[in-house]
Parts: sequence; C-alpha cells; structure tokens
Amino acid sequence: MCNLPVGRGWEDTIKKLADGSKADEFADGFDQLNEWYCNHLLIGEKAVKLFSVPRRRIDNLITVLASHKIEKTIFHETYPFPLADEMLIGIDSLPKLVEIRNLDTSLAIVFCTKRFFTERTEIDPEGLNTEARKVLGDYDELVGIKRHARQFFDTVILWKNQDFVEVRVDIANGMPSQERSQVFIQVIKQFNTLAKQKLSIETALKDSINFFSLIDCLYESEEGKVGELAFTTDEGSVKFEKMRRGDVDLRDETYHRAGRNAVDHITPYRLAILWKFPLSGDLETQPELLLPGQVRTLNSLTQELGEVVIRKCSGLEDYNFVLGKIVFYLNNRDH
Repeated sequence: MCNLPVGRGWEDTIKKLADGSKADEFADGFDQLNEWYCNHLLIGEKAVKLFSVPRRRIDNLITVLASHKIEKTIFHETYPFPLADEMLIGIDSLPKLVEIRNLDTSLAIVFCTKRFFTERTEIDPEGLNTEARKVLGDYDELVGIKRHARQFFDTVILWKNQDFVEVRVDIANGMPSQERSQVFIQVIKQFNTLAKQKLSIETALKDSINFFSLIDCLYESEEGKVGELAFTTDEGSVKFEKMRRGDVDLRDETYHRAGRNAVDHITPYRLAILWKFPLSGDLETQPELLLPGQVRTLNSLTQELGEVVIRKCSGLEDYNFVLGKIVFYLNNRDH
C-alpha cells in the first residue's frame, strides 16, 4: 500500500528500508506507513461495547474534549510506539490518557495501559539438569507458565454522526474473555472520570447495548461468510462448528445443511462472520465480527451479550464497514 520495498521476512525488509542513501526516496512511503500504523492502534484486535448516549451530550463531550490538555505520562516518551519491556516495570495498571485525535466522523480518546498476560510453553526435559530430570521423571508433560507485561491501546470513540459512544478494548496477544470484563470496567471508569471533570456528568457511560439478537439476525441473513457457529437443538444437544479456511460458508456446508434440514430449528448463541472488503486495487481484507455468546445465556430470563470482537481489520475503512453492519442490524432487528 505504501510502495516500499520488501525482503524475505521482516528482518530483510528492515535492512532495505534502513538504507540511508534512499531516505528521500522512501520518505512518502514512511509517512503513509506511519499513518496506517497510527490508525491500526484504533482498530486492531478490539473487543467492543456500545453505549446509547443522547446526541446533545455527545456533542458537548466532543466540544470540551477536543481542546483538553493531556497530562504527560511515561507513555508519551515513545507514543505512538510502545514502551520497551523494561520501561513498563514499576508502572501501575491504570489506563493513562495519551491522545485525543480529531477524525472526520469521530473524536478518538486513546488510553495506554500496562496489562499482564500469561504464556504457556512446553518444556523439553532434555534441557534440564540430571537432578531435575530425576525429580520430574514421572511426568508425561512439563509446561511452564510465564507472566508478561505488555502495553495495550484502548480507545473511546465519540461519534459525530451516531447516537452512541464506542469503547474499544485492545485484546492483542489473545486476552482471555474472562479478563476482558475487568479491562472494560477500568477504561470506562477512566473515561467517566474525565467526563465528570469536564462536564460534571455523573456517569457518561452506563448501560451497554445488548448484541445478543444479532446472532440470529446475521445467521439468517445473506451477509458475508459464517466461519464459526455454536447452537443448540430442540433435543437439547449443543453443537459447535468451525470453518475458517477457504470460501465455504458454514450455512452452505453439506454437513450443516443436512443437520439443519433434519430439525425444526436451531438456536444459535455464538457466531463469527467474515466479509471480503476491497481495500485498494487488487488488495482485499477479510474483517471478522465475533459475537461470543455462551450456551448458559440461553437459559437466562434476559439473554444478554454486552460485547463483540472485531478482528483482522487493516484500517479505518474496513473496521467502519463492520461497525456499519452492526448498526444496521441493531436498527432493523425488530423488522
């Protein structure tokens, strides 16, 4: 997209781009690449909540926050790039406001946070000393768990043309779903504190929009390609199907259609759907929307799904395309 030369792998690519004699030749491409990167911070691998907020209140928030002076933090030493791992030591885990970016259709409030994630690695006993191998000799498998600290980029989006506020939580490195709720609480709390300081609004973001009805709407639609589906049958069985490779839609897959035709109906509770999005020329992306419902939700008096996951977007265009699909089906779910 940026017309920069590439090598075999990222190391060779960096060597080519680090050629000082071609700095002028690469200048425009570097500027474009930086813009793509900065936009990717807003849309890459996000869990998303939407909050209904009156239009006038959103307009007031945009007005006052667009001119808000941001207090400098350690994250600003390298922002928009992440801090080195050793610089994260000693930083607390509260979201820190790092940027307020005025876009054509929204105001993006960007927070940086240090969070931990765990990595599981299988350990080869042959790499251990004799005493350790003797002590652990009765175990069939050895697994080491290491805790890492990483910098994450979370965003609150104040839309200029929508009656909702969007909260995007960074879930890079595969953040477990059970940890996301706490992260959402932290980010929402920080934004609500900021809104209270600027406009004396007690709780700017309160109740999130329920996405659960979209699961059945999108399954029954002709949208995109369903790549993952979990559902129950009238007889009480729970099924999970997944097909991410190729162009085959699960709704059209032979096994699924045969089973679907054999029962009166099914009740989907989890769905992932992908679209082909033409980015530029012959280049297309395949953004994905995951509605991560759980089977126990079907037995609840009120079936709630407070978040969705939007992945595999390259820029603002394909992300906004997916968000547009969400908004369309939210507005037409009762029709």
